Amino acid sequence: MFDFLSFLSEQPERLREFLDRLGEAMFVVDKDQKIVYWNKQAAELTGYAVEEVLGQHCLKGIRCVNCLYDCSLFTHGELDGVRTELATKDGRQVVVSKNAFVLRNAEGEAVAGIEWLKDESDLVAQIDRCKMQRETISERERLQAAVLGSIREGVLTIDRDWRITSFSRRAEVITGFAATEAVGRFCHEVIGSRLCKSGCPAQHCLETGDDEAERTTQIQRADGKSLAVAEVAVPLKDEEGRAIGSLILIEDRAAQAAAADSARTGAQFAGMIGRSEPMRAVFRVVEQVARTDVTVLVTGESGTGKEMVARALHTLSGRRHKPFQAINCAALPETLMESELFGHVRGAFTGAIRDRVGRIEEAEGGTLFLDEIGELSPGIQAKLLRFLQEREYQRLGESSTRAADVRVVCATNRDLARAVEEGEFREDLYYRIRVIPVELPPLRDRRDDLPLLAAHLLEEVAVARGRPALSLSPSAQQRLMHHAWPGNVRELINALEFAVAMAPGRRIRPEDLPPELSGSRSRYSAGSDDLQQEAERIREALARHDGNRTRTAQFLGMDRVTLYRKMKKHGIS
Repeated sequence: MFDFLSFLSEQPERLREFLDRLGEAMFVVDKDQKIVYWNKQAAELTGYAVEEVLGQHCLKGIRCVNCLYDCSLFTHGELDGVRTELATKDGRQVVVSKNAFVLRNAEGEAVAGIEWLKDESDLVAQIDRCKMQRETISERERLQAAVLGSIREGVLTIDRDWRITSFSRRAEVITGFAATEAVGRFCHEVIGSRLCKSGCPAQHCLETGDDEAERTTQIQRADGKSLAVAEVAVPLKDEEGRAIGSLILIEDRAAQAAAADSARTGAQFAGMIGRSEPMRAVFRVVEQVARTDVTVLVTGESGTGKEMVARALHTLSGRRHKPFQAINCAALPETLMESELFGHVRGAFTGAIRDRVGRIEEAEGGTLFLDEIGELSPGIQAKLLRFLQEREYQRLGESSTRAADVRVVCATNRDLARAVEEGEFREDLYYRIRVIPVELPPLRDRRDDLPLLAAHLLEEVAVARGRPALSLSPSAQQRLMHHAWPGNVRELINALEFAVAMAPGRRIRPEDLPPELSGSRSRYSAGSDDLQQEAERIREALARHDGNRTRTAQFLGMDRVTLYRKMKKHGIS
């Protein structure tokens, strides 16, 4: 029988050839860790030739990360598949898998160590590529979920066995079932109706081959309440055209009917008054996007009614049975604002004597309205951006992460695009909140609405003040029509409050209106320059109130922050 070991031991050159052809880098060190053997693959891997390292300490040729602070070969006797990085002669970092063992003499003393290294750089690169692909897939799945969540109808898919395979966030809102409860169940257990026995649109498509079928029916929500919905079924097919399931859209007809009824009134829409074309355009956008979960940015001058738009979006949505929370972002300093928005735990800051729920948590399932969002500090902007992206947040002083299902509506009277250019507002947050922009026109641009709006507001104010029979005289209406209304609807309400308090009889006369409304038409008419009017009116109001900004802001129907910004814009000290 051929003695392989004897053959190699008697012919050193054959042994060297054998070791050079092993395919892995290998070297041998003596008990002083000096290199006594260095094979061809070790030279190729590290870039160090045999003559450069032979007789040198092993760190001369093998500079692994762990070698620099802890060589454990002679301590432990062996290494098995340790992954590490080594620096090559030309400065590259190579990922290797290291194996080693100690050679001992007859007395058991360690006399040498043998190590062999396998270059795993390509393997690690492949693993990294796989991770990136998984992250890309995850991002696409998150994007798909966001797209489905923004569709006004609830979206679910079922397989050929009628089991639900996916369930959108909007479907959760309409049915009251969470996706975790719905997925895996038979569809009739979640959206069951009389159609399940006869008239199922999905069954119709499978039997007839139609590309779409729609039915109207009543379903029972998770809370037991009956809800009118429209069901639309679309067959799902594989590459060969075979049906593998169905996609079903469910639309809340109750919300749709409420929006339609409001629109039919012409002048009233979800609590807002207006029949001018600018307001009708706002109503159309609100009606269209209310049924989705997209983020809306409401812009407009102070006092135009931005919060009413936010409440309309909530009222006409499937979230109308859940909370509506509103925050004025200009009203609090940064620390308190963070606590107000996200909540805090006991001890998070001085005075935090107990845990506090934030507005995001209080708005769970509903809508969060962030007014004056342009006044948020950079720190809060960053945390809000993370919440909008991930729907996750942390209470102030807490390390654990919380999730929330909240629709966000923002509002501002600032030019956020300019604020972005000037570095005062984050660009990524700006585009995140401005998915759907809604611009409210100032009152001077919707004068056709003034008579109806004034009559409606006067009725509310008069009833609240115990004078329900009050009305506006034609001359008083004319005075209202000729005013520029720099404070918009808020200023109109203040003017009517003044008139209700001052009018001696049942009809409000021009002299019962606030003094600033008695100015000549040339000063306050719609034909004057709006900016000049605004600056002149602010100066007059400041003079009237001896420079007191708080009373001036109240008089003009705006908050102090808005007044300060307008004073700065017009150069008023």
